[in-house]
Amino acid sequence: MNDKHRVLYVDSAPTAGGSVVSLYELLRGLDRDRYEPIVVFYAPHAYVDHFRDLGLQVYVWDAYAAPDHRPIWVKDRRQSSIARCLRQTAWGSRLYHALGFALLLRRRVWPRARALQAIIRAESVDLVHTNIRVAHDRESIIAARLSSVPCVCHIRDWDELNWFDRRLVRMVSAFIYISESVQKRHLQTGMLRSKGHVVYNGLDVASFLAALDPVQGRKSLGLANGDLAVGIVGRLERWKGQEVFLRAMRLVEDAVPSARGIVVGDPVPYALDYRDSLFALHEEFGLSERVIFHPFRRDLPQVMSALDVVVLASTSPEPFGRVLIEAMAAGKPVVATDAGGVREIVQDGVQGLLVPPGDAAALGRAIIEVLTRPEQAAAMGRAGQARVKERFNIQQYVDGVQAVYRQLLSS
Repeated sequence: MNDKHRVLYVDSAPTAGGSVVSLYELLRGLDRDRYEPIVVFYAPHAYVDHFRDLGLQVYVWDAYAAPDHRPIWVKDRRQSSIARCLRQTAWGSRLYHALGFALLLRRRVWPRARALQAIIRAESVDLVHTNIRVAHDRESIIAARLSSVPCVCHIRDWDELNWFDRRLVRMVSAFIYISESVQKRHLQTGMLRSKGHVVYNGLDVASFLAALDPVQGRKSLGLANGDLAVGIVGRLERWKGQEVFLRAMRLVEDAVPSARGIVVGDPVPYALDYRDSLFALHEEFGLSERVIFHPFRRDLPQVMSALDVVVLASTSPEPFGRVLIEAMAAGKPVVATDAGGVREIVQDGVQGLLVPPGDAAALGRAIIEVLTRPEQAAAMGRAGQARVKERFNIQQYVDGVQAVYRQLLSS
């Protein structure tokens, strides 16, 4: 394969998060002599400029401008007497949801597919790479099929496939799974193993460490000398467990008075009320002096450098948990919920501690243990760095994805 191939990357996330950061790391390490990336984002967010700084062609849509993607009249129809009657019986409910899905395909999926098809043609794209999951990237798969180019689906989340998606996956040339847990779940839906490849997310540990500035990091987060910082980093979404974190910090403040909680992340457009509920809980618990909220930060290495322990409190299984490898690369011990792909990253008691999802008391006890045993915490941090260098380095990530490209484009 001597010619340079143009690859269209489509990220349909509503805000910057793990999928966006992981895509950035991939494109930063991609062999630009072989591949020329073009990126489509469904929403403007803080990470767009990072991609432009790489010299990439970037399209930015505003697909999530409205809180709900459905027109107002559709929401009104959902409350009509006919809709209510349909939902009262099994067959009626099936008909109701089928009509709703048909409307979704007509008003949202098909127009976006045609818009992506236009980009594929205008940019002479050779391969389409989607960046979330099948049910989130239907229009990209359709656009690739309409354009007769191969499509790679990067599955970064749990994928529940309906009847339409089960037919749609036949159009996909290859799947890339971010963990064995995600692959296992996908195979249970009937996917062919021969189409799938597990490629862990990765990061460049050396460049990550070079960017660390603990003094500036602590200052930017509003931490005082002597504070022990406990951070949770991720978009503000209910299943990410920030509420559980706040409940755990109520326990931590009694045992470790110098502990301060740091919540970093932006709300997703369709769940702005969750941010408001967190602020209300923050005030109710009297944590205004104990827990500080910050919006999404692009300088994550600096943020990590300021923290003493990093928490992942997801109440549902994490497909991967990128924040864990970021914390471990910075030499920080982690406390994480034991579900999904987390065990593929963290060995309990080695790089950090694992706790049951949704258990604020267990989370609080684990945080206290790490904060009050500095020698154990330091050993966990060193073990975490070694594990990231060995298993989650940027080279294995880029090489794994490019191997899939070579297989498809050579055929």
